[in-house]
Amino acid sequence: MADIRTLTDVSAAHAFYNAWCADQNPCARGNGGLQPTLGLVPVEQGTVESWFFNAAGDRIALGAYEGDRLVGMIAATVDGVNRHTGYLSYLCVDPAFRGKGIGSRLLGEMTELLESDPRLEQLEVVFRNPVALPWYIPNGGEDYHPCMPGVDKASELFLLLKNHGWREFATQNAYYRRLTGYQPPKGTEAVRDRLAAEGIELTLYDPAHHHGLAELFDDIRNPDWKMHVMAQTHLPIVVAVDTKADGLVVGYTGPLTVTGTPSRGNFHGIGTLNAYRGRGIGKQIFCEMCRRHAEGGADFMSLYTGEENPARLMYEAAGFRIVRSFADMRRVIRRK
Repeated sequence: MADIRTLTDVSAAHAFYNAWCADQNPCARGNGGLQPTLGLVPVEQGTVESWFFNAAGDRIALGAYEGDRLVGMIAATVDGVNRHTGYLSYLCVDPAFRGKGIGSRLLGEMTELLESDPRLEQLEVVFRNPVALPWYIPNGGEDYHPCMPGVDKASELFLLLKNHGWREFATQNAYYRRLTGYQPPKGTEAVRDRLAAEGIELTLYDPAHHHGLAELFDDIRNPDWKMHVMAQTHLPIVVAVDTKADGLVVGYTGPLTVTGTPSRGNFHGIGTLNAYRGRGIGKQIFCEMCRRHAEGGADFMSLYTGEENPARLMYEAAGFRIVRSFADMRRVIRRK
């Protein structure tokens, strides 16, 4: 029987992580229906160390050993101050040792360890986890998304968690499209002309001529986006402004950045003032962002959004497709 103990060997953890992650088609299954690797992007040893080990004590890692061989690993992050949550960051078992209950034992021991922390109220697998695992887009070559927003609903881990008292509370769909030769959807130009006649202009944010960006985030009740975006107004931000209201910002998306190889077009949210919704402004802003990213050298874009979020219609209209579906999962800690 595998011996489970605290994992302290960073080199072994790094080797294990990279051995069972590098598969650019993570939805493929091998012999016996097992998914041999996790579709994660290989990383440097320092990255694994920062994810799963640190002196502050908010990273916990356990290993399963057969003799001296590391055959399974689980890692978690503890936020005992702000959200009183323990985040499950990673769980994998060497395919040669699956079917022996090692994954269940690792999960059980980590759960017991986290639930013994009096500061914690719940355990979660969600996008808020500070450990961001990059994963390859299925059938997307080298294209990858920088973080996992939950647990893949097509994976064995999803069922393992459900069988250990975890419950799904939201579905996050990951969307993707290549930007080479990007063309806006049919009808875009006509809508843009209509908006222009109504005084709505699409452009880049210029604080010398536009106002109301900070207030937009208050209107849509998203203080996190406000903090992030207002700290980066030196970067390109696509906005829709009402020229009849002295350049009032009525919609935004950005800031726009391009990172990685292949190059990924990044942005941080999209929103429209409530009073201006229903006029097609959001879709126009999104398509303008895609155009600017394509012209700026981005090879692709990827994003995720909730299953019930109406914004998904905007992404789908722009030619994005769902490539993976993730479950946000939670286990509530019930103390006696």
